[in-house]
Amino acid sequence: MPASAPERGNVGYGGRPQRVAVLRCIVAAVVVTVLLAGLAVLIFWLVVRPKPIDYAVTHAVVRHFNVTPPPPDANANATASVNATFYLTFAAHNPNRRVSILYEWVEFRVLYGGGDPAQLLAVEDAPAFRQPRRNETALAVRAVARSANVSGQAARELRHDAEQGEVGVDVRMRARVQFKVAGVRTRHYDLEAFCSPVVVGLSPSAARSFQTVPCDVAIS
Repeated sequence: MPASAPERGNVGYGGRPQRVAVLRCIVAAVVVTVLLAGLAVLIFWLVVRPKPIDYAVTHAVVRHFNVTPPPPDANANATASVNATFYLTFAAHNPNRRVSILYEWVEFRVLYGGGDPAQLLAVEDAPAFRQPRRNETALAVRAVARSANVSGQAARELRHDAEQGEVGVDVRMRARVQFKVAGVRTRHYDLEAFCSPVVVGLSPSAARSFQTVPCDVAIS
């Protein structure tokens, strides 16, 4: 007797259930991985309880402030120059109980906002340092403006400020940092603190009335 022909309904469909099963396993593995990662982050947060770092300019004095305007016959785009020495105290407060901070390099900039972009007056580097847990570190910064070029408009505004007895500047701190938790270091982060306006009096007694200026912080 000749062999009967295969049933038509069973042709070409044997691999489909297997592919569906494999796909379901992959989706389940991805979901479990995401849930485990989220659980690890939650446990880390509950154990470490990270708090934001606070930065502020707590003291500021300027000495030898002088603005040299461009020559009278200069064109409209001629620049003026600024000489000054800014003495700043920059406070970094780490309130965390389990997180210390490693500052690999630190840079401070003093800018004047009389224009777009802001006019750069002085740049000063600070030494690398380690900030322990629950610690406040005060950094003494001496930023010197040596014939810093500013626009004519900014020079006029600076001279007007000087006539009023005080100058408002912006202080920007940039740093490369690592965080350390239980002996484990994180990857490197770029940290920036922007403090504005830092109003500095020009009289010798102005330092006593200086008001602390908190900073906005960004970490990326």
